[in-house]
Amino acid sequence: MLYAIDKVNNDSNLLRGMKLGALIMDSCSTPAFALNQSLDFVRDLIGTSDLSGYQCSDGRAPVDKQSFRKSVAAVVGGSYSSVTVQVANLLRLFQIAQISPASTNNDLSDKKRFEFFARTVPSDHYQARAMVSIAREFNWTYVSLLYTADEYGDQGADSFKVAAKDTNNGTYRQICIDDSKRVDTEKEKETKKAIHELMQKMQTSNDYGWGQVIVLFANTDSIQKIMNITSQVMEEMGEWKVNGKKKKIIWLASEGWDRNNKNYMVDSLWKAADGAIVLMLKSPSIPGFDEYYKSLRPGTPTFDRNSWLKELWREKYNCRFSDDPEWNGRDRCEKKMHTGAFHADDKVQFTINAVYAIAYALDAMYRDECPSQMVQNTWITRNSPKILHCDAMNKIDGTKFYKNYLLKVNFNEGDGPASYTILNYQPDLDEKGNIDLNSTKAPYVEVGEWLEGKLTINHSLMHWNVRNDELPEDKRIKNPQPASVCMEECKPHQRKQITDNCCWACVDCHPYQYKPNETTCVDCELGLKPSFDWSRCVKVEKLVYMEWGTPYAIVPSIMATLGIVATLFVIGVFTPVVKASGRELSYILLGAMILCYMMTFVLLAKPSAVTCGIKRIGIGFAFSTLYAAMFVKTNRIARIFAQATRTAVRPCCISPLSQVGLTAALVGFQLGYCLIWLMVKPAGVKEDFELVGRFTAVLTCNVPDHHFLYSLIYDVILVVLCTVYAVKTRQVPENFNETKFIGFSMYTTCVLWVAWISFYFGTKSNFMLQISSLSICISMSANVALVCIFSPKVWIILFEKHKNVRKPDGEYMLSKRSFNNNRANSTYLTSDEPSQYTALLAEQRRKSEYSSTRKLSQPSTGSSAQDTFL
Repeated sequence: MLYAIDKVNNDSNLLRGMKLGALIMDSCSTPAFALNQSLDFVRDLIGTSDLSGYQCSDGRAPVDKQSFRKSVAAVVGGSYSSVTVQVANLLRLFQIAQISPASTNNDLSDKKRFEFFARTVPSDHYQARAMVSIAREFNWTYVSLLYTADEYGDQGADSFKVAAKDTNNGTYRQICIDDSKRVDTEKEKETKKAIHELMQKMQTSNDYGWGQVIVLFANTDSIQKIMNITSQVMEEMGEWKVNGKKKKIIWLASEGWDRNNKNYMVDSLWKAADGAIVLMLKSPSIPGFDEYYKSLRPGTPTFDRNSWLKELWREKYNCRFSDDPEWNGRDRCEKKMHTGAFHADDKVQFTINAVYAIAYALDAMYRDECPSQMVQNTWITRNSPKILHCDAMNKIDGTKFYKNYLLKVNFNEGDGPASYTILNYQPDLDEKGNIDLNSTKAPYVEVGEWLEGKLTINHSLMHWNVRNDELPEDKRIKNPQPASVCMEECKPHQRKQITDNCCWACVDCHPYQYKPNETTCVDCELGLKPSFDWSRCVKVEKLVYMEWGTPYAIVPSIMATLGIVATLFVIGVFTPVVKASGRELSYILLGAMILCYMMTFVLLAKPSAVTCGIKRIGIGFAFSTLYAAMFVKTNRIARIFAQATRTAVRPCCISPLSQVGLTAALVGFQLGYCLIWLMVKPAGVKEDFELVGRFTAVLTCNVPDHHFLYSLIYDVILVVLCTVYAVKTRQVPENFNETKFIGFSMYTTCVLWVAWISFYFGTKSNFMLQISSLSICISMSANVALVCIFSPKVWIILFEKHKNVRKPDGEYMLSKRSFNNNRANSTYLTSDEPSQYTALLAEQRRKSEYSSTRKLSQPSTGSSAQDTFL
């Protein structure tokens, strides 16, 4: 400050005709003491005599003998925000302008409370934003907060909390504060307890993450005490490891950290401070001040006018001045002059700025208020006497001076520009890992800057990278940067589930979900799956269908092939032998069985519009043909026996042509509505993702399975009718026992279909097993009919040929006469359709007559008849 005053007073272009002086007092970093100091010069400013209550004996007005009053233009200071707040509250009462070169309390920007305050440093609002930017730069999302119990600590902590929550509409990540401790460093036990709790919580962090960064807002004197206590706690806790890795506190400290304070490095304090990231108000070096400081030495006017320089010399050089008591045995301070490296305090520039701001404001006010008394600085008047009298400057109007002049000296709302230098504490260590006291290396390395919201950091200069480079190459850590997170980053397939304490847990997304952001999982549409980074959905390329080489296709194919061969064999056996009129329905049955077997190959083929169309028509058509023929057979026999008990009139529609016509009509109904269904909903294919999974598409027909079953309802009705008629005709004579075989076929078919339907819907998750089971069920239905109906006939034809002749049996012969009139070569398996009904009618009458006469009677009809076997 004295340097700046000298510069102003020696500037002939500034305040011409006036000189600045200074009354400098020590606040001792105590708000109460600073307030007392301020009261002293305020009292002198306003005068100590109040004459209103006095009156002379002769009636004259009393005279104030104190004619000298100090002319205070403005106050520079204090340094600590707690001191500044108290002084500002006093000075505002007397409208005295105040400029602080160091106080950063955010509240001081409130012009309603501090109408006459200004400063040349940025407020803690910007400092907090800078610290949050640094945390984000290193991906530190989970930090602790430690601050001192004063104006500076409280306001700094509040500013950091606000800045940490600001995400700029999701652009930035929120900084979570794990724990916050407010400490009074005068109470050592409480401070030690708070620091111990912070470190213990870090040490017991979970397996996924930890917080080892502590944001520190403390004044210069308190930081030394905090480092001392932290060092003690570290020694008590021993080696500090998290997940097997040695950890340490990383301090993210405000500008209250003094890089020139060597007390931070004494004893083992450097271990607690090692790696600290410190903000320093950005201030350029002032070569003139550096030279001025180095030229100071005892005995010179510039040295003796500053009473604090003696204190500095005694401490720095361990010496005594000649006027100090008991100075013997110590070196004379008068012989000492500055030696070694010199680093000016970062507040020097701001102190000089404060002095110059006042000087320029006074100069502007002087020119406006007393223009006639200004001495122009020209070559003519350069050596002329300077005018020192200006009434407006004798008693300065504080409001006018502050608002009209001081705030217009390139300051915005009384705050200085937001600019910080970022330092990293890197003490030089010897081979044993201890601090090297003889090192000439600067312990603080400038690693970056923060300028009006823009952060720049050189990561290669950070202490963890520098220390890593010193290790042998095989022992270097790939990414030694300290972590300070609630949890490690979630994997790509995991989302963050935020918890109450501003932390999160990693929760797996489903395999078919993607992440639009870090906290949400959203389902992909069917046919899509999440991309490699789970940020979007991509199309599924895998398409599956029934393949011939799988067991699911091989087994049904073999069964169907064997069934076709067996059916063709039966046709080959029957063709040269069977000549009866019932052979038409037999051939229809055998043809329907071949169709059933052929449906297996349609079902196993790759789905296409053609195969899907055949499937929708062919299965129902094959079944309806099979069971329609059986129904016509059983119905015919039932009608013949029912008619024979009542009349000799021949039933209608029992001829071969009629039987084929009825079968065709029944099958045509099935075929008709299948064709209509096919026209309404044309056959096609689709990719179904529900059969196998969302990621694998199954190529299938474009109708649901239950729609396919609808087409079988008609076939089920035919099966039920066949079964009913098979039951009704179960008591026919032995020669008409084909109905029994049809009955066995229907019973077995009903059981088979009930079992298959349950199995079909129970295996919905396996489309191959479904198709295979359907194919096997169709083949088994044909097998049952083939075995139950045709195997007895084939057996007689091949192995019991003696039964394949006309058998004269009095019990079953209607008359010998009619028997002898028949063809001699009639076979067991043939019959004449007209005489068949006659034989059935005679059989019924014969039974009634035989029970009364016990002898064979001649039928009344006189018609020839013979035994008929179907």
